[in-house]
Amino acid sequence: MAEISTDDVAQAAADLVISRLGEKYELVYVNQGDHLSEEQLHRLFAKDAEASGIDHAEDVLAPDWLDENRYHGTQHVLGELLDDDAREFLEKHDVLDQVRHAIEERDRSDPISDLMNGTGPQLFRYALDEEAKADPWRFSDAEAEEAARALAAAAGIDFRDNVGALQELVAHSPYGGELHILWRGDVRAVWDAVNTARGALPDAEPAITVQWTDPELLVLDTWNGSGHTVKVRGTVALPFEPARLSLDTVRAPGGYSWTNVVGCGYRPEGDEPEFIETHTEEAQHG
Repeated sequence: MAEISTDDVAQAAADLVISRLGEKYELVYVNQGDHLSEEQLHRLFAKDAEASGIDHAEDVLAPDWLDENRYHGTQHVLGELLDDDAREFLEKHDVLDQVRHAIEERDRSDPISDLMNGTGPQLFRYALDEEAKADPWRFSDAEAEEAARALAAAAGIDFRDNVGALQELVAHSPYGGELHILWRGDVRAVWDAVNTARGALPDAEPAITVQWTDPELLVLDTWNGSGHTVKVRGTVALPFEPARLSLDTVRAPGGYSWTNVVGCGYRPEGDEPEFIETHTEEAQHG
């Protein structure tokens, strides 16, 4: 009968410890009140996610921060499992790393979700296919109506129900600008929609429909830092395209934001949108 070596005993001890591990651990701890920074949010919602290096939401987090937190989480679990002598024995015989790796494989922490939960509502805008014309003071009555009707058509709302608001939007956009829907809302809901839409096959039908009820329309000239908003009546439902989405902050890329124009803390009158999944994952990839 072969002798049982100390290494065999150490391996058996490591196997025993691993057999007593829980099914899952949360190794990355997020302090209450921690949140995503403005820079991280802009990376998360970048129009060109691949160029920004965002394959997963966690990519916006600093790798050193994640590694350090997972290390400390693993050390905490080891401290609860092993006394000093047992830990020293496993480490001396080069099997403690097996236990560490087994703990890490059971890591179910979701720091990005925790940070999203701590991040307050953000101002978003969604670009529509329409540019308001500049110099509305030059318009004749017929030209002003035509411009207002064009905005109504781009938003898919009834012109007659919103004639006053649309005419106001035209008249108070001296430099013209791109037409948007503006809202302040939950980061998680928007990210989930972006993630689903990005995961669809390139030639597939849109995976998400975004729908607003009685939204706030914005004409924004990002070059001159000028614009105007009005609330309109009606339902706007569009295929959700992440490239049309912008996080609107003071340091937003691409020129002046609406926040630059009116200041931080702007509260649109319209409600948050509803994101409606139109195709299941099986249908997209089947």
